[in-house]
Amino acid sequence: MGYVILLCLAGVAAGVWLKQASFNPAVLVATTATQSPAGTLAPAASAEASPVLPPELTALSAPETFGPDDVYKKIDGKADLYLTAGFVSLRCQRLALKTNADQWLEYFEYDMGKLPQAFAVYSVQRRPEAQPLDLAPFAYQTPNALYLVSGRCYLEIVTAMPVPPMMSAMQSLARQWVARHPPGAERIPELDWFPPEDQAAGRQSLEAADAFGFDQFTNVFTAAYPAGKGEALAFFTVLKTPAAATALRDAYRAFLLANDGKEMPTDGTNVLGRPINFMDTVEVVFAKGNLVAGVHAAPDAATAAKIAQRLADRLPKEPHE
Repeated sequence: MGYVILLCLAGVAAGVWLKQASFNPAVLVATTATQSPAGTLAPAASAEASPVLPPELTALSAPETFGPDDVYKKIDGKADLYLTAGFVSLRCQRLALKTNADQWLEYFEYDMGKLPQAFAVYSVQRRPEAQPLDLAPFAYQTPNALYLVSGRCYLEIVTAMPVPPMMSAMQSLARQWVARHPPGAERIPELDWFPPEDQAAGRQSLEAADAFGFDQFTNVFTAAYPAGKGEALAFFTVLKTPAAATALRDAYRAFLLANDGKEMPTDGTNVLGRPINFMDTVEVVFAKGNLVAGVHAAPDAATAAKIAQRLADRLPKEPHE
């Protein structure tokens, strides 16, 4: 009986050894994926799920996809920004230089549903050190990253190792991505409504919600105008009716005054509305047809009045929402 028990135990031990020797491929993939920062290359799970790679790059991890219900897992703390703007899905992956797997980047491809929604997150996320690129109508580079909009998609490519070969590979990746996702003929005509005089290049934006900290301001377009040592923001948003625009104008003025804003004396030349001193800057807000527009954070009343009048002269009377 003792020999029988020993033989059974030996059989169990042999089975365990064989099971360990034939390692589960799924576990192997998961393990190599988590080791990617150390330079272990893992093939992409699907060629269709991965970007078309330039010859100097290779996959370092399998691609990941996220939807509205779980995108917070990847971009914790920023999910609300994307969800508010109409987020559809995120695809991301780590890639590395073929010559040095320790030099790696991560790309993030956001499907935002529509061009204006992609532009909204692009513009709000814009870095102050941005250098324009000619890859797409909206594109720029920073010392360690590249950002662009093409059609309904917003693309970020970021690295912690901004050596020249890596930055060159990032541009190659972006160029190939744009070739597969061309911008198309769609435009954002509202961006042309801002007066061109003295406008800062590349500083237009679309704020999907809570613009200037006011929870009733949604889909607000802005453009920056340098003024002295600072700058002012011209802005507008489109409402359904002139009555709705008038009500929103009055609500924003009430919001400013309720938060320690003070109406400023005027000589009568500002016909668009009495300026308000708010946190040591000047606000002007007015209604034109079904538009609410104005100037935010101007350094002085004269600058606010000048930009506001130029904006009022250029805006259409009653555009469609």
